[in-house]
Amino acid sequence: MAKMPQYGQRSDPNAAPPCPRHPDVQSIDYCKVCNRPMCSQCRVPVEVRAMCVDCAKKRGRRGRRQMRWTQKPTVTMVLIGLCAVTFVAMKLIPQVYSSLAFMPAIGWLEPWRILTTAFLHANVLHILFNLVALWFVGSSIEPVLGWWRFLILYIASAIGGSAGVLAWCFVSRQTLLVTTVGASGAVFGLFAAIFVLQKMSGINTTSILILLAINLGYGFIVPNISWQAHVGGMIVGALVTWGFAHIMRRPPRRRSGEVVVNRQAEATRKTRISALAGAGMLIAVCAVVAVEYAALLALNY
Repeated sequence: MAKMPQYGQRSDPNAAPPCPRHPDVQSIDYCKVCNRPMCSQCRVPVEVRAMCVDCAKKRGRRGRRQMRWTQKPTVTMVLIGLCAVTFVAMKLIPQVYSSLAFMPAIGWLEPWRILTTAFLHANVLHILFNLVALWFVGSSIEPVLGWWRFLILYIASAIGGSAGVLAWCFVSRQTLLVTTVGASGAVFGLFAAIFVLQKMSGINTTSILILLAINLGYGFIVPNISWQAHVGGMIVGALVTWGFAHIMRRPPRRRSGEVVVNRQAEATRKTRISALAGAGMLIAVCAVVAVEYAALLALNY
């Protein structure tokens, strides 16, 4: 009677097909692009699984350009530079602050303030805290999401922070005339993105939850800190990251020799994209309604 194979062993050691480039060597893996077998000499590790040397060469300049973008948090560094330049300009030219800072009472007249306020900071300690947090969090998320998804996440979280400030005007009309500045809303959106990515990957989220709780609690305890922007940015950042994570789940590739095409998985992916687009439209409409309502409150103040 044949001996049963142990866990992790093949029932037949010779069952692995030979490498097409080295016929005398058995393969150890399959290329993620063309699905051809490959030996250890032809296997090129990438971010997810591995590919053969032929497919790696076909990527050419596109692959090298993508590798540069994924290795360096370019967008994170650009955002940090914009915040620093804006802070210096604000100190030299006072009109920069008055033209870009967000106040709900005038948000309907100058809507660009909803985003530009995320690049302004009140003092040196404020900008140092936000930029240090942006560097550590952004350099971790940007390579995972890709530069353009990360940029959308940051902008959406910044707008979500302003939306949180607007929403609080429904509760307290006095905040209509309060000016809010800082990248805290966008940074909290990045914190929420880490939580969503870790949760969906099955990683322990205790550390990021503790960090979020400490920073949120700090905003409630210390005066002159807009906890409304923190909450708004955190909610929007979590929703955007959840949508991106589902879109990035592509259906499995068709292997060579198989006839069945996973149309259901492709249809599910298109449905997810449509749902995310619809959610974005709904959020945009709600934001416009909130701005208009805040404007009406300001006129009747």
